[in-house]
Amino acid sequence: MSFVSTGPYTVPVLAPFGADADAVRSVLDEDGVASKVCASAAELYARIDEHALLLVITEEGLAACSNADLGARLRSQPLWSDIPIIALTGSKGVPSAGSRLAALAELGNVTMIHRPLSREALRMAFGAARRARSLQYQVRDQLAALAVHAEELEQRVDERSKALAREIEERKRAEAALLEARRMESLGRLTGGVAHDFNNLLQVVSGAVELLRMLTRSGGDARIERALNSIGRATDKGSKLTQQLLAYGRRQTLATTVIDLRSQVGELGDLLRHSLGSAITLEIHVDSDLWPMRADPTQLEVALLNLVINARDAMPEGGTATLTLDNRTLPDPRHPDAALAPGQYVSLELADEGGGMSAETAASAFEPFFTTKPVGQGTGLGLSQVQGFARQSGGHAWLAHRPRGLAVGILLPRARDDAAAPVAAEEADPVAALPPGLRVLCVEDDAMVREQAVALLRAIGCEVVEAATGDAALALDSSAIDVVLSDVMMPGSLDGIGLAAALRARDPGLPVVLASGYVLEPERLQGLALEFIRKPYTLQEIREAIWRAWRGSRRTVAD
Repeated sequence: MSFVSTGPYTVPVLAPFGADADAVRSVLDEDGVASKVCASAAELYARIDEHALLLVITEEGLAACSNADLGARLRSQPLWSDIPIIALTGSKGVPSAGSRLAALAELGNVTMIHRPLSREALRMAFGAARRARSLQYQVRDQLAALAVHAEELEQRVDERSKALAREIEERKRAEAALLEARRMESLGRLTGGVAHDFNNLLQVVSGAVELLRMLTRSGGDARIERALNSIGRATDKGSKLTQQLLAYGRRQTLATTVIDLRSQVGELGDLLRHSLGSAITLEIHVDSDLWPMRADPTQLEVALLNLVINARDAMPEGGTATLTLDNRTLPDPRHPDAALAPGQYVSLELADEGGGMSAETAASAFEPFFTTKPVGQGTGLGLSQVQGFARQSGGHAWLAHRPRGLAVGILLPRARDDAAAPVAAEEADPVAALPPGLRVLCVEDDAMVREQAVALLRAIGCEVVEAATGDAALALDSSAIDVVLSDVMMPGSLDGIGLAAALRARDPGLPVVLASGYVLEPERLQGLALEFIRKPYTLQEIREAIWRAWRGSRRTVAD
């Protein structure tokens, strides 16, 4: 325990009888030291604090004190304090105080002076006591300075410890994000590779169906037609599944253009309401000055349909789904986890009134094949397509819990106001026929796919030259070729994109059609003046792609 007191330094004096108090005060006054004569032992106790330079107690005053109370006050001094006590002994008015003086000496820093008093003796005793007290004050001040320094040091250590803890936590988050990114990238490559191989199988099936239709066209057997239609529908469904896988892996080719949803809200609403069904009401809120965005219109439509289907399944008893289209500028507190560059984006958010998602489910919602639906009622590819499309478009997909239900949204980059309006693709003439004898170089590493492609090309009247790799195709004389039809993913030093670039460097006017369901680096297609079709393609799609490529070239078919 330490004392708290205010006021100047003083010398408390307890001398209840005679002229001792006046003598002590006189000597202290000559030395410029303030004194305070105490009227009782209690007042003396109250003045034993750090402002007391020393205590002066006569033997008569000591008789008025309680040894227990005085001892308690002296023992309660701070660690640095040992207040000097001048005891004036020798008295005819009280019994001998030897036992009390002995007890006092055990408790304190006591100097005894026998009366009658000598002014010089008092002055010397007071001076020695004040010097001792001065040293104690120096210790006090140094301890206080050390305490302040220790507090500052402790504060610095605490701040640094907190900073280190934050750095460690940030590093852990960064490492976790890196591991997650690597895991998702590996999963994306895996799904893309699976989709590529699956697309090749679908291409064989699709090509076989096309050829069988041509061969059985005159037969008129309804059973054969129904069987072919069933195979065709299954092929289309498989193709859509692979496109969702490719969207997740960001390996699909995007026909990015400028989209102004303000002018398409009515048509978009009709499409989404049809998918929601009659039990669910769709409300659409559109920002009055909604910015145009950059995206692939087909993939955007697929993403919105996936969001709508997700909302429909969350509200089996019906309810309201709300589509909100508005402008957002990042950074935005609503998107703390969006790893996007600061800038302007268009938000497409669909909110439902379903049961929402748990935190554990939400953490896995965008992963491919993850679904909470019963077996046979969901593939788990809908939200993964949404995320893959958003990321490949330079945007972001997110989930947000609402007081009632869940909101899923997409951020897509704003298209600048001065961006060129999209040019509508020129449609192939439906009645135009390819010129007879068109020479097509078919480059495909998969033997079964190449066999079907060659059969389709010959069915539309083309002459076909085959090559199994890009290197083999480049070794051929391209001057005898009218159009090149090449796969993209091929072994060897040249894939389809590399082959197209090499052929164009050698023969700039050579028409090229690339066909693939999987492109490892879709951005490499940017800026190449060529036709691209997705596998599995139909007879009509390959005919139109070759026709557009050939018509846009400078070549003519040799006689």
